[in-house]
Amino acid sequence: MAFTARDLLVLCALCGVNTLNLFLSGALTVAVPTIGKDLGFAEDALQWPVNVNALAFACLLLFFGRLGDIYGCKLVFLAGTAFFGVWSIATAVAPNEISFIVFIALEGVGSACNTPASIGIISAYFPPGKKRNIAYGALGAAKPAGYIFGLVLGGVLTQSKATWRSIFYIQAGFSFLFFALGAIVFPKEDGSRRYAKGLDWIGALLSTVSLAMFTYSISDSTATSKGWRAPQVPTLFSVSIVMMIAWVFWERRREARGESVLVPMSIWTPGSKKGRVLLVVFFGWWCFNTLVYFCTLVFQQIQLLDPLDTAIRFIPLVVSAFIINVITGALMGHVNGQILIVCGLILGTGAPLIFALLNVDLTYWAMLFPVLVLICGIDIAFPVGNLHVASTFDEDSQNLAGGVFNVANQLGISTGLAVSSAVAAAVSKKYSESHPDLSPTSPEVLMPGFRAAGWTCFAAVVIALLIAVFGLRGIVPVEQIAQQRDRETLVDMQEQAAKKSPTTDRFLRPAPSNLSMAPSTLPDIEPEVGAGSSHLSATDARPVRQMKSDATLVANFNAHHSTEPSVPESSPV
Repeated sequence: MAFTARDLLVLCALCGVNTLNLFLSGALTVAVPTIGKDLGFAEDALQWPVNVNALAFACLLLFFGRLGDIYGCKLVFLAGTAFFGVWSIATAVAPNEISFIVFIALEGVGSACNTPASIGIISAYFPPGKKRNIAYGALGAAKPAGYIFGLVLGGVLTQSKATWRSIFYIQAGFSFLFFALGAIVFPKEDGSRRYAKGLDWIGALLSTVSLAMFTYSISDSTATSKGWRAPQVPTLFSVSIVMMIAWVFWERRREARGESVLVPMSIWTPGSKKGRVLLVVFFGWWCFNTLVYFCTLVFQQIQLLDPLDTAIRFIPLVVSAFIINVITGALMGHVNGQILIVCGLILGTGAPLIFALLNVDLTYWAMLFPVLVLICGIDIAFPVGNLHVASTFDEDSQNLAGGVFNVANQLGISTGLAVSSAVAAAVSKKYSESHPDLSPTSPEVLMPGFRAAGWTCFAAVVIALLIAVFGLRGIVPVEQIAQQRDRETLVDMQEQAAKKSPTTDRFLRPAPSNLSMAPSTLPDIEPEVGAGSSHLSATDARPVRQMKSDATLVANFNAHHSTEPSVPESSPV
């Protein structure tokens, strides 16, 4: 079925906002040195704008994900987008270092609000099938595109008379444009899709604080010169782990009692594929983002390119990511999800392997170009994994599904950057000590550390590949999950209708053989424990067509497909 004009506008608003969220990250990467000079940043504070934005984003994803399930994804999406736009304007006029950092953090809050809501809107608006698959593919392509647009435009504007402040004015303008577009084209929400158990405030507090401490300690370990020897780093890291453990036990206890939970811990049960998909995402994005970061360092510190020339060299990554996500969106309905993810990860392993073999005399076309093309293979896991996680969460928890998926993504990025940067620094320091005649910042000293970072990325993507090969067996095209879910829903509705009224017995005829699938032909889908719904025994594939009333739907279904003449309501049976 072709996309209508409204479908395209909905997709434009969703992808546009997600592009803006990553646009900010790319623009900050090239603009922070200039911003630091204008606002008087200390040298060791230059990483804070990027770090606080990522911190606010990561620690609030779960909270806003569940909030969207309770109050509606449209409301939360629009609120987050407007909030992002307002603080973009504030950032553009920031007079000093402190205000700039605070405003950038508040932009991260807006991103955390609208990102999981994007998943909820896709699930609510696009029915299971080709359209939804393509929507997830487009959303996956929007993120790397946004980052590269940020790099390019940030480099151009920072070096022009417009200055870095124009970056945030442009960002604000597009935020309000997408806000208005979303307010017009997003449909009115169905209240029956909302999470009715309320918010688990203690769970929200534990998750937010533990994720904030974890992200901060990981980021600070690379920002401070002492690294993990700085007393606050291991202290906050240890406290965050303890709080995470407490949060897990709290959520398991509430889930067992049937009470509201922020995140159902049943996603980690042995029979569930969701936890394994999230691990693939964690290690996959460890490799993807870390390698892109170190490619930036190679361009600027080894080849001594300016920000604009650096951004131009990333264009192949944007083109490759777009093509791969479009193709993946078309294939998701027909090809086993495990096959898609494994093929992408096999392709992606070539990128860190080539990067680990770089030398000072490298050439772009021979070495870095294939790195930027092959790394996009990992991006296949984004739409496939996102769609699978969303499809296996309850219909009233689609925003939470988006939050959980993006938390795995963000934790992988933070952990990957911290570990790889620590390894690179240690290797370069050791090389410098053995070659005292070389400057610590010379390409000859930096390159061994960069190669070591490449090997850590290679290890991460191999772990993701092993999990995908041995842990994701049985993942099938989502259309088959939806079909099985529809059959189970019809059976449940027939049973409920029979209990409500004895007169509905006459409607409970079996569907014709040409409309049903024999048990032996059902797809081999391994049971998943429900994300907040313990009575479901097959997969947790959620989004199904909206139903009117149980008895009416069953009656209409059988009346339409039955070969027997219909019986008037007043006739004796």
